[in-house]
Amino acid sequence: MHRLFRSAARIAALTVVIVGGGTVAAVPPAIADIGADMRLVCSGESGTYKLGLRIETTAPSSGTVGQPIQLGTVKIDVGVPAELVTKVQAGSPGGPSASPVTSVMPSSIAPPALSGVAEMQVAVRTPDRIQDSGWPAFALAAAPPNGDAIVHLTGSGVAPPVTPNSVGELSWSAGELGLSLVSAGTTTGKGGTESALHCVAEKEAVLGTVRVGPANEAPTPSSLGEPPRQSTAAQANLCESLPKPGVDPRYAINHEDPELEKIYKSPAVPTNLRPTFREGVPYCIKGVGFINTKKVGNAVPVAVESSAQFVTETYQGNPVLGPNYREFRGYAVNRTYPTPATVLGFGFMPTRAVAEAVQVGPPGSGEGDPITANLRLIQKLFPDHTLPGIGPDQIGASSYVRVKATKAQVNGVSLDLGNQCMTSPTAFTGKAFLGNWRTGMMAWDQGQTLVVNDLRIPSFSGCGVTEDLSPILTASVSGSGNYAGLETGHWCSVGPGTNCENGAGPQPPTFTVDPGGHTTATARPFVLTRDSSSPEAAQFKCESAAMRFDMDGAHWQSRFGLAKGEVSLEGCKVKASDGTEYPVVKTTQEGSVWLSVFLFQTDPMELQVTGIMLDAGVDVDGNGTADCSIKINRPRQGSALNAQLSGTPGQIQGPYDNGVLSMKYNQLGVAPGSTCAIPGFARADNRELLNFADLEESKFVFSPAQRITWDTKH
Repeated sequence: MHRLFRSAARIAALTVVIVGGGTVAAVPPAIADIGADMRLVCSGESGTYKLGLRIETTAPSSGTVGQPIQLGTVKIDVGVPAELVTKVQAGSPGGPSASPVTSVMPSSIAPPALSGVAEMQVAVRTPDRIQDSGWPAFALAAAPPNGDAIVHLTGSGVAPPVTPNSVGELSWSAGELGLSLVSAGTTTGKGGTESALHCVAEKEAVLGTVRVGPANEAPTPSSLGEPPRQSTAAQANLCESLPKPGVDPRYAINHEDPELEKIYKSPAVPTNLRPTFREGVPYCIKGVGFINTKKVGNAVPVAVESSAQFVTETYQGNPVLGPNYREFRGYAVNRTYPTPATVLGFGFMPTRAVAEAVQVGPPGSGEGDPITANLRLIQKLFPDHTLPGIGPDQIGASSYVRVKATKAQVNGVSLDLGNQCMTSPTAFTGKAFLGNWRTGMMAWDQGQTLVVNDLRIPSFSGCGVTEDLSPILTASVSGSGNYAGLETGHWCSVGPGTNCENGAGPQPPTFTVDPGGHTTATARPFVLTRDSSSPEAAQFKCESAAMRFDMDGAHWQSRFGLAKGEVSLEGCKVKASDGTEYPVVKTTQEGSVWLSVFLFQTDPMELQVTGIMLDAGVDVDGNGTADCSIKINRPRQGSALNAQLSGTPGQIQGPYDNGVLSMKYNQLGVAPGSTCAIPGFARADNRELLNFADLEESKFVFSPAQRITWDTKH
């Protein structure tokens, strides 16, 4: 057990280290040279220029489904015109005031007259998807002059491996470049200046292609010398059933450590709850994601498997008097898969390491004290009630871990770290948002995105055999302000086997959106009716309805809260049940709407839009102004304690295929807060939901169309 925790995060250099999960990069014996010579048009505050870019590396001649494909060392050469170099060195516009295009700054050790940092946007294309390759930032240094008017900046780095999921061709292509040019200063003592440029290729270049064969091909040894193995998704399960409460004092909720106890203090537990204590239910949960390290500005994948005893303590409100609240508690042991990854140590040195996070007890704890993580779930006892509750539904986990590094290579040279290279214990606390009325709600055992907002990496010790390498690791990655995110799969209930695969938790699905960016989903027309079988039924109809989303075109996205957007309607009318039509002066949406993947294992998948709160001002008297209001959302019925004055956010749902969202289901109706007395839309009519007039024709068409795919092979 995020993101158990969009993005789930990064760590760096030798902290590949923190909660690792991934695959060992298998390198087939046959390799080929790949790369490209490109022309770029670059613009910044200092002007527009044409630059040259050469990329050189090697690739395996073939690959295998489920086995990572690792490129060789990537070498780049950026040809900068002398005119631009002169402006940078002179401190012209785009100098000190320009923001760098990357958080990875060049080394300050003996800098040349001109240096820089380059970030390439390299896409990986396979038969089933397109994704960002995650290439590192490249530190650049000026090459010796060659007599022409071009200054060449060169650099090298190691790209992360790619694990193909299907047979066919896998290729890398480059099209954009972020470039920071830095002048180190002049002989007159003036300080250095910097110029930030955004570069676009005149034509996107394919760097190389690898043929991917079926998974029955034998794996080859990895570059770090580990025995060959399959990807994380196929590794042996680490899950086990933890002892029940009271059996072994090492496995229990830790109420003694102040740091771990914080998870139960914020938010505070409401008073007048009924506590119960149970044996708990054994669960197994798998999570994958990334960790971001602030100091290095890079990312590595993580994979975690958690064994948990949950629902060992419960607290529940009163269904009549409140609060509308319940809480589950438990404990867990988290294990990480050792992970190799490559980053630029100190911003310029290719560093590859294998590391893992080892869960430990709190500092100063004894042999009989708990070594487990504390777990807490908070949710509404009755989701549809208006009884006072406390905040949004959420789940959290808190534990202590040591970061242990076992193998490392710096610029291709192996370092012997020994077997005691690790940090002191550090608190690892994350929380996952499970939703509210507006965003929709996720069941806690269906998986979530757990986020750690401020992860501190302590100093390393015990690193090295013949010399102390601990200061190098500490200087490279230790510090605060790091971020982690982990996406989890269904919680496997080990006893009955609910949500389990091969006796353990299934791999979490992650989602890819392509191409992303601003997209508008439009329905023409948009018609809600009391009775879809009768043309005489009361109707709320508009010439068009549009939902505008800003889609994140990337991999590793959660299905919950995939995008946030706004709604607008045009040309609306209200048709009463007696046939009279009234113009709608204005229709507004209260707040944002949220797009989520509701069902992903269907073909096609089903999407859900939540948060719909429409308010239509109707001209009843023909004077051109709104005389009354019809509110369309999700009305609530029941006792006075459960009555809603204005309803709760409604939702629509349906299959999504090739950029078209078809309507299959909705929870929309006339809310009690409506003030119109129009037959079919009066407050007395709010017990019956509205339906789409024609399900076959009720569709939202996305422009540009967005390809949304999912994957569990990480």
